[in-house]
Amino acid sequence: MPLEGLAVPVLTLFAGDGSIDPGRNAAFARRLSERGVDHLFLLGSMGEFPSIEPRERGRLLESVIESVTGRTDVWVGCGAPTTRRAIELAEEAESRGAAVLVAVPPYYLHPPLASVARYYRELRAAVGLPLLAYDIPSLVGYSLPAALLHQLGSEGVLVGAKETAGAWAPVEALLTGRPPGFGVFPGDDALASRAIGAGAAGAVMGTGNVAPALTVELVRAARAGPTPRTAELQGLVDELARVLAAGPFPATAKFLLGRFGGFEAGSRSPIDPLTEEEARAVLAALAPVETRLAGYLRG
Repeated sequence: MPLEGLAVPVLTLFAGDGSIDPGRNAAFARRLSERGVDHLFLLGSMGEFPSIEPRERGRLLESVIESVTGRTDVWVGCGAPTTRRAIELAEEAESRGAAVLVAVPPYYLHPPLASVARYYRELRAAVGLPLLAYDIPSLVGYSLPAALLHQLGSEGVLVGAKETAGAWAPVEALLTGRPPGFGVFPGDDALASRAIGAGAAGAVMGTGNVAPALTVELVRAARAGPTPRTAELQGLVDELARVLAAGPFPATAKFLLGRFGGFEAGSRSPIDPLTEEEARAVLAALAPVETRLAGYLRG
């Protein structure tokens, strides 16, 4: 699959006892691929990757990768606090059939940028898969400068980056002066159509977990060019994103998936299900827009 289009950062679904449910994850991945999602991004932030034990990853990867249909492929998160651990995760993902690797920089302890660059170079040298950097400063604790990512792109280390800084300026910086073939993917759903219109290769959209048809339609429309329909679809995505923001992440997406999508998503402590009060707040945020979103939520 070309490195373009829509990627959905897939929720990880758990059984009632908090264990990973391979069958449920496989069925959910198949649903998304059947709705036309280009790429499933497994074990990202929305997939609660820090909560997944190393011994659990292989079976989860296999269940998802074997379940996708059509042209959908699977990206796998492999970022870690140490280079050695990131390489182990990357090698396993490659052996299980991943198409692309996505790596946050080392988190918790913050190495200097020269060490971050070496982390990406060593990770890329260890495997044969394309590698995307993942900039999410709100969770990692520091930003990846566009100049650093462009340099790694020009060296052939990175094929692009997922940018989730929560603002337009970092996306624009990545798009400006990027080396040939360097794919930019905004990770903030509200920026999807604007970024694609400015040259992004696609978008990574968490709302696709609960409304895959909506996000597929938006990305396809945005890639075809700006139209009133593109703006209308982006408006619907924005409304859904506000509903998701009315409760804790990513439990709110799981709540909506269970309510409208027919999948019991489960949970693993400390990322608990919504409380009754939180659920009421989410439903109150949904109420004014539910009619407009209903077809997509149930699709």
